[in-house]
Amino acid sequence: MSNRRLRSQETISSHRKVAMQYVNTTHLAFSKQVRGPSSRSKLACKQCRDRHVRCDQQQPCGICRRRNIRCSHGDDILFTALQWKPDKETAYEQRLSPVRIAGFVDETLQVSQLYHVLPHDVTHDNLVVSKTNNKGYIFSPASHTEVAAPITNEKDAFYLARYTDIIGPRFDMFDSTSRYFSLALPRMALSNRLVLLSCLACAARQYSLVTDRGHHDALVYYNEALKTLYERLNDSGHEEATFASCLLIAHCEMVESKASDWNLHLKGTGELVMMHHWNGRSGGLAQAGFWIYYRMIILASLASGMSAAVNLGQLLPLGYFPNPTGEWTLDAWQSKVVHLLGTTHRFWARIRNHHHHHHHHQDDTDTALDKLTAEWTSLGDQLLRHQSQAPAMCHALSVIPAANDNDDDISPFESVRYVNGPVSAAWQMLHTAYLVHTLSQPTPRAARLTLLSSSEVANKALSYARMIVANSIANRCTIAWANAVQLLTMAGQCLVDVKERQACFRALENIQHHTGWNTRVNMETLSAIWRRATIDGGGVSDLGRLLYITWMGDEVVVS
Repeated sequence: MSNRRLRSQETISSHRKVAMQYVNTTHLAFSKQVRGPSSRSKLACKQCRDRHVRCDQQQPCGICRRRNIRCSHGDDILFTALQWKPDKETAYEQRLSPVRIAGFVDETLQVSQLYHVLPHDVTHDNLVVSKTNNKGYIFSPASHTEVAAPITNEKDAFYLARYTDIIGPRFDMFDSTSRYFSLALPRMALSNRLVLLSCLACAARQYSLVTDRGHHDALVYYNEALKTLYERLNDSGHEEATFASCLLIAHCEMVESKASDWNLHLKGTGELVMMHHWNGRSGGLAQAGFWIYYRMIILASLASGMSAAVNLGQLLPLGYFPNPTGEWTLDAWQSKVVHLLGTTHRFWARIRNHHHHHHHHQDDTDTALDKLTAEWTSLGDQLLRHQSQAPAMCHALSVIPAANDNDDDISPFESVRYVNGPVSAAWQMLHTAYLVHTLSQPTPRAARLTLLSSSEVANKALSYARMIVANSIANRCTIAWANAVQLLTMAGQCLVDVKERQACFRALENIQHHTGWNTRVNMETLSAIWRRATIDGGGVSDLGRLLYITWMGDEVVVS
Protein backbone atom coordinates (compact mmCIF):
# COMPACT_ATOMS: atom_id res chain seq x y z
CA MET A 1 0.00 0.00 0.00
CA SER A 2 1.35 3.42 -0.90
CA ASN A 3 2.39 5.94 1.77
CA ARG A 4 -0.18 8.35 0.41
CA ARG A 5 -3.02 5.86 0.96
CA LEU A 6 -1.79 4.95 4.44
CA ARG A 7 -1.57 8.62 5.42
CA SER A 8 -5.01 9.31 4.00
CA GLN A 9 -6.48 6.44 5.96
CA GLU A 10 -4.82 7.68 9.14
CA THR A 11 -6.33 11.10 8.48
CA ILE A 12 -9.82 9.62 8.18
CA SER A 13 -9.62 7.39 11.21
CA SER A 14 -7.57 9.51 13.60
CA HIS A 15 -10.43 11.43 15.14
CA ARG A 16 -12.54 8.32 15.55
CA LYS A 17 -9.98 6.15 17.33
CA VAL A 18 -9.81 8.34 20.43
CA ALA A 19 -13.49 7.83 21.16
CA MET A 20 -14.97 5.52 23.76
CA GLN A 21 -11.87 4.51 25.74
CA TYR A 22 -13.69 4.33 29.07
CA VAL A 23 -17.21 4.94 30.33
CA ASN A 24 -17.52 7.17 33.39
CA THR A 25 -20.08 5.38 35.51
CA THR A 26 -20.71 8.53 37.54
CA HIS A 27 -22.77 9.86 34.62
CA LEU A 28 -24.02 6.60 33.13
CA ALA A 29 -26.44 4.59 35.25
CA PHE A 30 -26.31 1.32 33.34
CA SER A 31 -24.02 -0.52 35.74
CA LYS A 32 -22.45 0.18 39.09
CA GLN A 33 -19.29 -1.57 38.03
CA VAL A 34 -17.48 -1.47 34.69
CA ARG A 35 -15.06 -4.27 34.02
CA GLY A 36 -11.61 -3.48 32.78
CA PRO A 37 -10.25 -3.99 29.26
CA SER A 38 -11.31 -7.32 27.83
CA SER A 39 -10.82 -9.22 24.61
CA ARG A 40 -14.34 -10.63 24.64
CA SER A 41 -16.43 -9.31 21.81
CA LYS A 42 -19.72 -7.66 22.75
CA LEU A 43 -21.35 -9.02 19.58
CA ALA A 44 -20.07 -12.60 19.83
CA CYS A 45 -22.79 -15.24 19.73
CA LYS A 46 -23.96 -16.95 22.91
CA GLN A 47 -22.59 -20.36 21.84
CA CYS A 48 -19.03 -19.02 21.33
CA ARG A 49 -19.12 -17.09 24.60
CA ASP A 50 -20.23 -20.21 26.49
CA ARG A 51 -17.39 -22.25 24.95
CA HIS A 52 -14.87 -19.38 25.41
CA VAL A 53 -13.81 -19.48 21.77
CA ARG A 54 -13.22 -16.62 19.35
CA CYS A 55 -16.34 -15.72 17.37
CA ASP A 56 -16.14 -14.07 13.94
CA GLN A 57 -19.37 -12.20 14.90
CA GLN A 58 -21.15 -13.06 11.68
CA GLN A 59 -24.80 -14.12 11.74
CA PRO A 60 -24.58 -17.12 11.89
CA CYS A 61 -20.90 -17.30 12.82
CA GLY A 62 -18.45 -19.67 11.14
CA ILE A 63 -18.04 -21.93 14.16
CA CYS A 64 -21.77 -22.50 14.54
CA ARG A 65 -22.09 -23.17 10.82
CA ARG A 66 -19.32 -25.80 10.99
CA ARG A 67 -20.90 -27.39 14.09
CA ASN A 68 -24.33 -27.19 12.42
CA ILE A 69 -25.92 -25.70 15.54
CA ARG A 70 -28.16 -22.71 16.19
CA CYS A 71 -26.27 -19.40 16.46
CA SER A 72 -27.99 -16.95 18.80
CA HIS A 73 -27.34 -13.70 20.62
CA GLY A 74 -28.98 -13.81 24.05
CA ASP A 75 -30.71 -10.75 25.39
CA ASP A 76 -29.14 -11.32 28.82
CA ILE A 77 -25.81 -9.90 27.64
CA LEU A 78 -24.49 -7.11 29.84
CA PHE A 79 -23.27 -4.48 27.35
CA THR A 80 -20.35 -2.45 28.70
CA ALA A 81 -18.39 -0.03 26.53
CA LEU A 82 -14.85 -1.17 27.23
CA GLN A 83 -11.53 0.20 26.13
CA TRP A 84 -10.39 -1.25 22.82
CA LYS A 85 -6.69 -1.97 22.43
CA PRO A 86 -5.38 -3.47 19.19
CA ASP A 87 -2.73 -6.19 19.40
CA LYS A 88 -0.09 -3.87 18.06
CA GLU A 89 -0.31 -0.15 18.64
CA THR A 90 0.61 2.12 15.79
CA ALA A 91 2.90 5.10 16.18
CA TYR A 92 -0.17 7.32 16.19
CA GLU A 93 -1.78 5.41 19.07
CA GLN A 94 1.41 5.65 21.12
CA ARG A 95 1.11 9.45 20.95
CA LEU A 96 -2.28 9.35 22.68
CA SER A 97 -2.60 9.08 26.44
CA PRO A 98 -5.62 7.25 27.93
CA VAL A 99 -8.68 9.47 28.11
CA ARG A 100 -11.67 8.96 30.40
CA ILE A 101 -14.86 10.27 28.87
CA ALA A 102 -18.56 9.82 29.54
CA GLY A 103 -20.10 9.83 26.13
CA PHE A 104 -19.35 10.64 22.54
CA VAL A 105 -16.21 12.49 21.57
CA ASP A 106 -16.42 16.28 21.42
CA GLU A 107 -13.15 16.99 19.72
CA THR A 108 -10.83 19.85 20.55
CA LEU A 109 -8.14 21.73 18.70
CA GLN A 110 -5.56 19.59 20.52
CA VAL A 111 -7.01 16.46 18.90
CA SER A 112 -7.34 18.11 15.50
CA GLN A 113 -3.64 18.99 15.55
CA LEU A 114 -2.89 15.28 15.34
CA TYR A 115 -4.41 15.19 11.85
CA HIS A 116 -2.26 15.21 8.76
CA VAL A 117 -4.41 16.44 5.88
CA LEU A 118 -3.18 15.64 2.42
CA PRO A 119 -3.61 18.23 -0.34
CA HIS A 120 -5.45 16.90 -3.35
CA ASP A 121 -6.13 18.67 -6.61
CA VAL A 122 -9.53 18.11 -8.14
CA THR A 123 -10.42 19.28 -11.60
CA HIS A 124 -13.16 18.60 -14.09
CA ASP A 125 -10.76 16.36 -15.99
CA ASN A 126 -10.32 13.75 -13.27
CA LEU A 127 -13.96 13.26 -12.36
CA VAL A 128 -14.74 9.58 -12.18
CA VAL A 129 -18.14 8.20 -13.12
CA SER A 130 -18.78 4.73 -11.75
CA LYS A 131 -20.47 2.59 -14.38
CA THR A 132 -19.80 -0.89 -13.04
CA ASN A 133 -20.48 -2.62 -9.79
CA ASN A 134 -16.89 -3.77 -9.23
CA LYS A 135 -17.22 -3.72 -5.44
CA GLY A 136 -20.64 -5.24 -5.20
CA TYR A 137 -22.07 -2.27 -3.32
CA ILE A 138 -23.33 0.07 -6.03
CA PHE A 139 -26.72 -1.30 -6.92
CA SER A 140 -30.29 -0.22 -7.15
CA PRO A 141 -32.64 -1.41 -4.42
CA ALA A 142 -34.39 -3.63 -6.98
CA SER A 143 -31.23 -5.32 -8.31
CA HIS A 144 -30.61 -9.03 -7.72
CA THR A 145 -28.34 -9.78 -4.75
CA GLU A 146 -27.72 -12.84 -2.66
CA VAL A 147 -30.19 -12.99 0.20
CA ALA A 148 -28.46 -12.69 3.58
CA ALA A 149 -29.72 -14.26 6.78
CA PRO A 150 -31.98 -11.96 8.80
CA ILE A 151 -31.08 -10.61 12.24
CA THR A 152 -32.15 -12.85 15.10
CA ASN A 153 -31.08 -10.70 18.06
CA GLU A 154 -34.05 -8.78 19.45
CA LYS A 155 -32.01 -5.73 20.48
CA ASP A 156 -30.31 -5.42 17.11
CA ALA A 157 -33.65 -5.91 15.34
CA PHE A 158 -35.23 -3.14 17.42
CA TYR A 159 -32.57 -0.60 16.52
CA LEU A 160 -32.37 -1.64 12.87
CA ALA A 161 -36.12 -1.07 12.63
CA ARG A 162 -35.63 2.43 14.07
CA TYR A 163 -32.90 3.01 11.52
CA THR A 164 -35.15 2.09 8.59
CA ASP A 165 -38.06 4.13 10.00
CA ILE A 166 -36.21 7.26 11.17
CA ILE A 167 -32.52 7.53 10.28
CA GLY A 168 -32.55 6.17 6.72
CA PRO A 169 -35.31 8.56 5.55
CA ARG A 170 -33.36 11.50 7.02
CA PHE A 171 -30.32 10.64 4.96
CA ASP A 172 -32.45 9.97 1.86
CA MET A 173 -34.20 13.32 2.20
CA PHE A 174 -33.28 14.37 -1.36
CA ASP A 175 -33.21 10.85 -2.82
CA SER A 176 -36.84 9.84 -3.23
CA THR A 177 -36.13 7.45 -6.12
CA SER A 178 -33.34 5.08 -5.12
CA ARG A 179 -33.33 5.69 -1.35
CA TYR A 180 -30.01 3.96 -0.85
CA PHE A 181 -29.75 4.71 2.87
CA SER A 182 -33.31 3.52 3.54
CA LEU A 183 -33.46 0.49 1.26
CA ALA A 184 -29.97 -0.60 0.22
CA LEU A 185 -28.00 -0.08 3.43
CA PRO A 186 -30.29 -2.13 5.73
CA ARG A 187 -30.00 -5.09 3.34
CA MET A 188 -26.27 -4.54 3.04
CA ALA A 189 -26.01 -4.46 6.84
CA LEU A 190 -26.99 -8.12 7.01
CA SER A 191 -23.73 -9.11 5.34
CA ASN A 192 -21.47 -6.12 6.14
CA ARG A 193 -20.52 -5.80 9.80
CA LEU A 194 -19.35 -2.19 9.54
CA VAL A 195 -22.58 -1.06 7.92
CA LEU A 196 -24.63 -2.96 10.51
CA LEU A 197 -22.82 -1.42 13.47
CA SER A 198 -23.00 2.06 11.96
CA CYS A 199 -26.75 1.77 11.38
CA LEU A 200 -27.36 0.43 14.88
CA ALA A 201 -25.16 3.09 16.49
CA CYS A 202 -26.99 5.87 14.66
CA ALA A 203 -30.43 4.53 15.59
CA ALA A 204 -29.48 3.86 19.21
CA ARG A 205 -28.00 7.35 19.51
CA GLN A 206 -31.21 8.94 18.26
CA TYR A 207 -33.31 6.74 20.54
CA SER A 208 -31.23 7.66 23.59
CA LEU A 209 -31.56 11.38 22.91
CA VAL A 210 -35.34 11.45 22.47
CA THR A 211 -36.23 8.94 25.21
CA ASP A 212 -33.31 9.26 27.66
CA ARG A 213 -32.97 5.47 27.48
CA GLY A 214 -30.58 3.18 25.67
CA HIS A 215 -27.45 5.31 26.22
CA HIS A 216 -25.47 2.17 26.97
CA ASP A 217 -26.48 0.48 23.73
CA ALA A 218 -25.56 3.58 21.73
CA LEU A 219 -22.09 3.70 23.27
CA VAL A 220 -21.43 0.00 22.72
CA TYR A 221 -22.52 0.06 19.06
CA TYR A 222 -20.54 3.26 18.49
CA ASN A 223 -17.40 1.81 20.07
CA GLU A 224 -17.61 -1.36 17.99
CA ALA A 225 -18.32 0.64 14.83
CA LEU A 226 -15.17 2.72 15.41
CA LYS A 227 -13.08 -0.39 15.89
CA THR A 228 -14.45 -1.98 12.73
CA LEU A 229 -14.04 1.24 10.75
CA TYR A 230 -10.39 1.44 11.73
CA GLU A 231 -9.83 -2.13 10.62
CA ARG A 232 -11.64 -1.50 7.34
CA LEU A 233 -9.63 1.63 6.60
CA ASN A 234 -6.46 -0.40 6.89
CA ASP A 235 -7.63 -2.73 4.13
CA SER A 236 -6.31 -2.37 0.60
CA GLY A 237 -9.35 -0.49 -0.67
CA HIS A 238 -12.38 1.46 0.46
CA GLU A 239 -15.74 0.50 -0.98
CA GLU A 240 -18.71 2.83 -1.03
CA ALA A 241 -20.13 1.08 2.04
CA THR A 242 -17.20 2.40 4.08
CA PHE A 243 -18.04 5.92 2.89
CA ALA A 244 -21.67 5.48 3.95
CA SER A 245 -20.56 4.16 7.34
CA CYS A 246 -18.31 7.21 7.84
CA LEU A 247 -21.33 9.45 7.30
CA LEU A 248 -23.43 7.50 9.81
CA ILE A 249 -20.70 7.56 12.44
CA ALA A 250 -20.15 11.28 11.87
CA HIS A 251 -23.90 11.75 12.42
CA CYS A 252 -23.57 10.01 15.81
CA GLU A 253 -20.79 12.41 16.77
CA MET A 254 -22.40 15.57 15.45
CA VAL A 255 -25.94 15.17 16.76
CA GLU A 256 -25.05 16.56 20.18
CA SER A 257 -21.76 18.36 19.56
CA LYS A 258 -21.21 22.07 19.02
CA ALA A 259 -21.56 23.32 15.47
CA SER A 260 -18.07 24.79 15.68
CA ASP A 261 -16.73 21.23 16.11
CA TRP A 262 -18.65 19.73 13.20
CA ASN A 263 -15.86 20.44 10.74
CA LEU A 264 -13.54 18.23 12.80
CA HIS A 265 -15.91 15.30 12.45
CA LEU A 266 -16.34 15.82 8.70
CA LYS A 267 -12.80 16.64 7.65
CA GLY A 268 -11.51 13.08 7.47
CA THR A 269 -14.51 11.89 5.48
CA GLY A 270 -13.78 14.66 2.99
CA GLU A 271 -10.31 13.21 2.44
CA LEU A 272 -11.93 9.88 1.56
CA VAL A 273 -14.25 11.64 -0.92
CA MET A 274 -11.38 13.47 -2.60
CA MET A 275 -9.11 10.43 -2.71
CA HIS A 276 -11.69 8.33 -4.56
CA HIS A 277 -13.14 11.22 -6.63
CA TRP A 278 -16.66 10.34 -5.55
CA ASN A 279 -18.94 13.01 -6.89
CA GLY A 280 -22.42 14.06 -7.93
CA ARG A 281 -22.46 11.73 -10.91
CA SER A 282 -20.65 8.67 -9.52
CA GLY A 283 -23.87 6.68 -9.49
CA GLY A 284 -25.25 4.41 -6.81
CA LEU A 285 -24.38 4.63 -3.13
CA ALA A 286 -21.28 6.75 -3.74
CA GLN A 287 -23.33 9.47 -5.43
CA ALA A 288 -25.98 9.36 -2.70
CA GLY A 289 -23.28 9.61 -0.04
CA PHE A 290 -21.62 12.50 -1.84
CA TRP A 291 -24.75 14.65 -1.72
CA ILE A 292 -25.31 13.84 1.93
CA TYR A 293 -21.71 14.81 2.74
CA TYR A 294 -22.02 17.95 0.62
CA ARG A 295 -25.13 18.97 2.56
CA MET A 296 -23.52 18.23 5.94
CA ILE A 297 -20.36 20.23 5.24
CA ILE A 298 -22.31 23.29 4.05
CA LEU A 299 -24.65 23.24 7.05
CA ALA A 300 -21.68 22.90 9.39
CA SER A 301 -20.01 25.93 7.84
CA LEU A 302 -23.18 28.04 7.99
CA ALA A 303 -23.84 27.18 11.62
CA SER A 304 -20.27 27.79 12.78
CA GLY A 305 -19.73 30.97 10.77
CA MET A 306 -16.42 29.51 9.58
CA SER A 307 -15.05 28.28 6.28
CA ALA A 308 -15.82 24.73 5.25
CA ALA A 309 -13.61 21.90 6.53
CA VAL A 310 -12.74 21.06 2.92
CA ASN A 311 -12.06 23.38 0.04
CA LEU A 312 -15.47 24.05 -1.49
CA GLY A 313 -13.65 25.25 -4.57
CA GLN A 314 -12.60 21.63 -5.08
CA LEU A 315 -15.90 20.14 -3.98
CA LEU A 316 -18.23 22.33 -6.05
CA PRO A 317 -17.09 21.05 -9.48
CA LEU A 318 -17.95 17.54 -8.29
CA GLY A 319 -21.63 18.52 -8.05
CA TYR A 320 -22.19 18.06 -11.75
CA PHE A 321 -25.52 19.08 -13.27
CA PRO A 322 -26.46 18.65 -16.92
CA ASN A 323 -29.08 21.02 -18.23
CA PRO A 324 -32.39 19.13 -18.18
CA THR A 325 -34.05 18.68 -21.54
CA GLY A 326 -37.44 19.12 -19.91
CA GLU A 327 -38.64 19.63 -16.37
CA TRP A 328 -36.27 19.00 -13.49
CA THR A 329 -36.83 15.78 -11.59
CA LEU A 330 -37.57 16.32 -7.92
CA ASP A 331 -34.30 14.77 -6.71
CA ALA A 332 -32.18 16.69 -9.22
CA TRP A 333 -33.88 19.99 -8.40
CA GLN A 334 -33.33 19.46 -4.68
CA SER A 335 -29.69 18.50 -5.17
CA LYS A 336 -29.15 21.59 -7.30
CA VAL A 337 -30.52 23.65 -4.38
CA VAL A 338 -27.77 22.17 -2.19
CA HIS A 339 -25.23 23.00 -4.89
CA LEU A 340 -26.45 26.60 -5.15
CA LEU A 341 -26.29 27.05 -1.38
CA GLY A 342 -22.72 25.76 -1.46
CA THR A 343 -21.85 28.11 -4.31
CA THR A 344 -23.40 31.07 -2.51
CA HIS A 345 -21.66 30.20 0.74
CA ARG A 346 -18.31 30.03 -1.03
CA PHE A 347 -18.93 33.47 -2.57
CA TRP A 348 -19.72 34.79 0.92
CA ALA A 349 -16.42 33.36 2.21
CA ARG A 350 -14.52 34.94 -0.69
CA ILE A 351 -16.08 38.35 -0.04
CA ARG A 352 -15.11 38.16 3.62
CA ASN A 353 -11.62 37.05 2.71
CA HIS A 354 -11.36 39.90 0.19
CA HIS A 355 -12.23 42.40 2.91
CA HIS A 356 -9.76 40.81 5.29
CA HIS A 357 -6.87 41.25 2.86
CA HIS A 358 -7.75 44.74 1.66
CA HIS A 359 -9.12 46.61 4.65
CA HIS A 360 -5.78 48.39 5.28
CA HIS A 361 -5.50 49.64 1.72
CA GLN A 362 -7.33 51.92 -0.64
CA ASP A 363 -7.10 49.44 -3.50
CA ASP A 364 -10.68 48.14 -3.41
CA THR A 365 -10.59 49.23 -7.00
CA ASP A 366 -13.59 49.74 -9.19
CA THR A 367 -12.37 46.90 -11.40
CA ALA A 368 -12.24 44.39 -8.53
CA LEU A 369 -15.65 45.45 -7.25
CA ASP A 370 -17.09 45.36 -10.76
CA LYS A 371 -15.93 41.75 -11.18
CA LEU A 372 -17.35 40.71 -7.83
CA THR A 373 -20.59 42.52 -8.53
CA ALA A 374 -20.95 40.82 -11.90
CA GLU A 375 -20.41 37.42 -10.26
CA TRP A 376 -22.87 38.29 -7.49
CA THR A 377 -25.48 39.35 -10.06
CA SER A 378 -24.99 36.13 -12.03
CA LEU A 379 -25.40 34.09 -8.85
CA GLY A 380 -28.65 35.89 -8.06
CA ASP A 381 -29.89 35.13 -11.58
CA GLN A 382 -29.11 31.44 -11.04
CA LEU A 383 -31.14 31.41 -7.83
CA LEU A 384 -34.10 33.07 -9.50
CA ARG A 385 -33.92 30.80 -12.53
CA HIS A 386 -33.76 27.65 -10.41
CA GLN A 387 -36.69 28.81 -8.29
CA SER A 388 -38.76 29.38 -11.42
CA GLN A 389 -37.91 25.85 -12.66
CA ALA A 390 -39.19 24.07 -9.55
CA PRO A 391 -41.22 20.94 -10.41
CA ALA A 392 -44.97 21.26 -9.95
CA MET A 393 -44.99 19.08 -6.83
CA CYS A 394 -42.64 21.56 -5.14
CA HIS A 395 -45.17 24.39 -5.25
CA ALA A 396 -46.94 25.38 -2.04
CA LEU A 397 -50.11 23.56 -1.03
CA SER A 398 -51.44 26.37 1.14
CA VAL A 399 -50.52 29.91 2.16
CA ILE A 400 -52.11 31.31 5.32
CA PRO A 401 -51.44 34.96 6.26
CA ALA A 402 -49.86 35.69 9.64
CA ALA A 403 -52.43 35.98 12.43
CA ASN A 404 -52.87 39.31 14.18
CA ASP A 405 -53.03 37.78 17.63
CA ASN A 406 -51.21 38.56 20.85
CA ASP A 407 -51.16 34.89 21.87
CA ASP A 408 -47.51 33.91 22.27
CA ASP A 409 -48.23 30.34 21.13
CA ILE A 410 -49.50 31.46 17.72
CA SER A 411 -46.90 31.86 14.98
CA PRO A 412 -46.32 35.48 13.94
CA PHE A 413 -45.29 34.34 10.46
CA GLU A 414 -47.10 33.56 7.24
CA SER A 415 -47.75 29.82 7.08
CA VAL A 416 -46.70 28.10 3.83
CA ARG A 417 -47.24 24.33 3.66
CA TYR A 418 -45.55 21.98 1.19
CA VAL A 419 -46.34 18.44 0.15
CA ASN A 420 -43.72 16.77 2.39
CA GLY A 421 -40.64 17.34 4.53
CA PRO A 422 -37.99 17.01 1.79
CA VAL A 423 -39.72 19.63 -0.38
CA SER A 424 -40.04 22.05 2.54
CA ALA A 425 -36.37 21.44 3.40
CA ALA A 426 -35.32 22.26 -0.17
CA TRP A 427 -37.19 25.57 -0.04
CA GLN A 428 -35.66 26.35 3.33
CA MET A 429 -32.17 25.81 1.90
CA LEU A 430 -33.00 27.88 -1.17
CA HIS A 431 -34.24 30.76 0.99
CA THR A 432 -31.04 30.46 3.02
CA ALA A 433 -29.06 30.80 -0.19
CA TYR A 434 -31.04 33.97 -0.94
CA LEU A 435 -30.27 35.30 2.55
CA VAL A 436 -26.54 34.60 2.19
CA HIS A 437 -26.59 36.17 -1.26
CA THR A 438 -28.30 39.31 0.07
CA LEU A 439 -25.75 39.74 2.85
CA SER A 440 -22.85 39.19 0.43
CA GLN A 441 -23.53 42.07 -1.96
CA PRO A 442 -20.07 43.42 -2.88
CA THR A 443 -19.13 46.74 -1.36
CA PRO A 444 -16.00 48.32 0.15
CA ARG A 445 -15.38 47.11 3.68
CA ALA A 446 -15.97 50.53 5.20
CA ALA A 447 -19.42 50.67 3.59
CA ARG A 448 -20.57 47.15 4.65
CA LEU A 449 -22.50 48.25 7.76
CA THR A 450 -24.09 51.13 5.84
CA LEU A 451 -25.18 48.77 3.06
CA LEU A 452 -26.69 46.22 5.44
CA SER A 453 -28.50 49.00 7.31
CA SER A 454 -30.14 50.32 4.16
CA SER A 455 -33.88 49.69 4.05
CA GLU A 456 -33.74 47.78 0.74
CA VAL A 457 -31.10 45.26 1.83
CA ALA A 458 -32.26 44.99 5.45
CA ASN A 459 -35.90 44.37 4.56
CA LYS A 460 -34.98 41.82 1.92
CA ALA A 461 -32.72 39.91 4.33
CA LEU A 462 -35.37 40.04 7.06
CA SER A 463 -37.97 38.69 4.63
CA TYR A 464 -35.83 35.65 3.80
CA ALA A 465 -35.03 35.07 7.47
CA ARG A 466 -38.75 35.03 8.29
CA MET A 467 -39.42 32.53 5.48
CA ILE A 468 -36.74 30.19 6.86
CA VAL A 469 -38.11 30.22 10.41
CA ALA A 470 -41.76 30.07 9.29
CA ASN A 471 -40.97 26.99 7.20
CA SER A 472 -40.02 24.91 10.25
CA ILE A 473 -43.10 26.08 12.15
CA ALA A 474 -45.59 25.33 9.37
CA ASN A 475 -44.03 22.08 8.13
CA ARG A 476 -43.71 19.89 11.22
CA CYS A 477 -41.73 17.04 9.71
CA THR A 478 -38.84 15.45 11.56
CA ILE A 479 -37.00 14.70 8.31
CA ALA A 480 -36.89 18.41 7.48
CA TRP A 481 -36.33 19.41 11.11
CA ALA A 482 -33.13 17.37 11.30
CA ASN A 483 -31.83 19.51 8.45
CA ALA A 484 -33.13 22.83 9.80
CA VAL A 485 -31.14 23.54 12.98
CA GLN A 486 -28.27 25.32 11.27
CA LEU A 487 -30.55 27.22 8.90
CA LEU A 488 -32.71 28.42 11.79
CA THR A 489 -29.63 29.52 13.68
CA MET A 490 -28.52 31.75 10.84
CA ALA A 491 -31.98 33.10 10.10
CA GLY A 492 -32.72 33.67 13.78
CA GLN A 493 -29.78 36.03 14.03
CA CYS A 494 -31.58 38.42 11.70
CA LEU A 495 -34.82 38.64 13.71
CA VAL A 496 -35.65 41.81 15.64
CA ASP A 497 -39.22 41.31 16.84
CA VAL A 498 -39.51 39.62 20.24
CA LYS A 499 -42.44 37.39 19.21
CA GLU A 500 -40.55 36.23 16.13
CA ARG A 501 -37.53 35.37 18.26
CA GLN A 502 -39.70 33.44 20.69
CA ALA A 503 -41.24 31.54 17.79
CA CYS A 504 -37.74 30.65 16.54
CA PHE A 505 -36.83 29.37 20.02
CA ARG A 506 -39.98 27.24 20.17
CA ALA A 507 -39.10 25.72 16.79
CA LEU A 508 -35.61 24.82 18.02
CA GLU A 509 -37.02 23.35 21.23
CA ASN A 510 -39.47 21.21 19.25
CA ILE A 511 -36.69 19.98 17.01
CA GLN A 512 -34.61 18.86 19.96
CA HIS A 513 -37.58 17.17 21.60
CA HIS A 514 -38.66 15.24 18.50
CA THR A 515 -35.35 14.54 16.73
CA GLY A 516 -32.71 14.51 19.46
CA TRP A 517 -30.59 17.19 17.79
CA ASN A 518 -28.93 19.36 20.41
CA THR A 519 -30.26 22.90 19.92
CA ARG A 520 -29.36 24.34 23.32
CA VAL A 521 -26.07 25.75 22.08
CA ASN A 522 -27.85 27.27 19.08
CA MET A 523 -30.30 29.09 21.33
CA GLU A 524 -27.45 30.34 23.52
CA THR A 525 -25.68 31.62 20.41
CA LEU A 526 -28.79 33.48 19.28
CA SER A 527 -29.28 35.07 22.71
CA ALA A 528 -25.69 36.27 22.75
CA ILE A 529 -25.93 37.78 19.27
CA TRP A 530 -29.21 39.54 20.06
CA ARG A 531 -27.62 41.09 23.14
CA ARG A 532 -24.63 42.31 21.12
CA ALA A 533 -26.91 44.08 18.65
CA THR A 534 -28.93 46.02 21.23
CA ILE A 535 -28.88 49.79 21.02
CA ASP A 536 -27.14 51.49 23.95
CA GLY A 537 -27.65 48.46 26.17
CA GLY A 538 -31.43 48.63 25.82
CA GLY A 539 -33.80 45.89 24.78
CA VAL A 540 -34.17 46.98 21.15
CA SER A 541 -31.88 45.50 18.51
CA ASP A 542 -30.71 47.34 15.44
CA LEU A 543 -31.40 45.30 12.28
CA GLY A 544 -28.36 46.62 10.42
CA ARG A 545 -26.06 45.62 13.29
CA LEU A 546 -27.68 42.18 13.43
CA LEU A 547 -27.07 41.64 9.73
CA TYR A 548 -23.51 42.84 10.07
CA ILE A 549 -22.88 40.41 12.92
CA THR A 550 -24.43 37.62 10.85
CA TRP A 551 -22.29 38.48 7.84
CA MET A 552 -19.04 38.73 9.80
CA GLY A 553 -19.55 35.64 11.97
CA ASP A 554 -16.79 35.17 14.53
CA GLU A 555 -14.80 38.11 13.15
CA VAL A 556 -17.42 40.73 14.01
CA VAL A 557 -16.50 43.96 15.78
CA VAL A 558 -19.27 46.55 15.71
CA SER A 559 -18.32 50.00 16.92
